Amino acid sequence: MTSFSQLLQSFDVPGPRYTSYPTADRFVEAFGEAQYLQALDLRRHSVRAHAYPLSVYVHIPFCESLCYYCACNKIITGKYARAVQYLKSLRTEVGLLLPHLGTGHAVSQLHFGGGTPTFLRDPELIELMDILGKAFQWKADGEYSVEVDPRTVNAERLATLRQLGFNRLSLGVQDFDPQVQIAVHREQSVQQVQTLMEAGRSLGFKSVNLDLIYGLPKQTTESWKRTLTTVVKLRPERIALYAYAPICLRGSNRSATLIPMTCLSPHRKPRCCPKPFKYCSQKAMSTLAWTTLHCQTILSPSPSGRDAYTATFKAIPPSLTAI
Repeated sequence: MTSFSQLLQSFDVPGPRYTSYPTADRFVEAFGEAQYLQALDLRRHSVRAHAYPLSVYVHIPFCESLCYYCACNKIITGKYARAVQYLKSLRTEVGLLLPHLGTGHAVSQLHFGGGTPTFLRDPELIELMDILGKAFQWKADGEYSVEVDPRTVNAERLATLRQLGFNRLSLGVQDFDPQVQIAVHREQSVQQVQTLMEAGRSLGFKSVNLDLIYGLPKQTTESWKRTLTTVVKLRPERIALYAYAPICLRGSNRSATLIPMTCLSPHRKPRCCPKPFKYCSQKAMSTLAWTTLHCQTILSPSPSGRDAYTATFKAIPPSLTAI
């Protein structure tokens, strides 16, 4: 019989991000434009197409400030005009897609992710839903969700989202410990989250999701227990739990902003290490990156709108020294 610890470890493996489909690890050079258009046409003319509704993901990459744990496709900006231009591009994208996919396909799941989807103001959100509404048919029993930053949204904005048809909220919490929040540049109170959850439920959102990350800098066993105790009291309908992946952000001044982390050894992740560790550093593409034993990272550009990179590579340092 599988123990609870074994069950946790069985799921504690790397996986592709949900922000594209097919997921990034399925893209190969042999699958090009012709193969993509063929797949769309097959879907359009398949007799099974109407029996299997679509799921739609819309990525809104804009954020007002940078969270240090984030490795998603993002643009840090306060220029809201960029969102208007982005909507024009989305409209063009939908226009290119529909001649091959066809219009009127049923959709049972919609998710707005980011970035921060609520970076868009009400007029842009209304316009975006209008674009999608003309292309697809929403199923009455579908799940339509949007990611929300508790620091930038109030009950009035939630009411707009509900009127647009969203019925699920995903709140980015990550951790409730003040020291952890300072370390990852994501400060928000329990009261902010609780107030939004209560407002969402009163407006008719049938599901409220909390996003959490384990292995963050300054996170300890005791602090993580306190966060989980608070989460239990808030009683979310769903929890999205992710492992922290270390990143190194290189600013335009060429100085590295290093984001340390707690031990992410596979056999310790589910329980969270009781002590943080110091790490050795190595050079990668002229960018100072930090890694730990069993920590796997990937070297790739970070489309954050700045001179920044996600410096990642496989490495095993000669030693780890407990602080």
